[in-house]
Amino acid sequence: MNLCNMKVIVLVLMACLLFMGFEANAQGIGVRTGYQVAFTNNSGNRIGDGLGHFYLGAFKNNKLGIGSLLMLHTGVEYMQKGHRTDDANFRRMDYLSFPVGLRVKLGPLFAQGGLNANIKISEKYEVNGSNALNSSNETNSFDLPAHIGLGMKVLIFTIEARYHQGFMDVNNGNKNSYLQIGAAIEF
Repeated sequence: MNLCNMKVIVLVLMACLLFMGFEANAQGIGVRTGYQVAFTNNSGNRIGDGLGHFYLGAFKNNKLGIGSLLMLHTGVEYMQKGHRTDDANFRRMDYLSFPVGLRVKLGPLFAQGGLNANIKISEKYEVNGSNALNSSNETNSFDLPAHIGLGMKVLIFTIEARYHQGFMDVNNGNKNSYLQIGAAIEF
């Protein structure tokens, strides 16, 4: 097993422990879903157009300290990233994401920021309608974007928006970014 695979396994295990930990201070668990538009950038230049898709996940909020002003937000979710020019020219990567972030809540409003450990589970790359994916142009199996977001929670329902920016080179200078707009239910 090479060093890169070992790092991925360690990060996945850490994210899972954070997601399942802090049981004594848990505020609630929930599910979140919505629409996402993903982009690929290289040296500040966007490649193709955005790739739209849904995202779906589960999360857990953990109170930090007394009161509910500051929370640790962890989770797991499925999403797609990539870019497209048209139906015959696109790159699409399916990911499992493990977000970890801090959430500051003021009444029904909240702001959030953190990191996501994203593990690629599949990839499809087509040029002129033909499969162009090979070992020399395959996207890395790991990405670590940062995210910021705003939301509003009323009773058990949440509406939120998050922007994610990748800082790692995932393929020949390419970096992922994506915008999520969705809703959640917290139990």
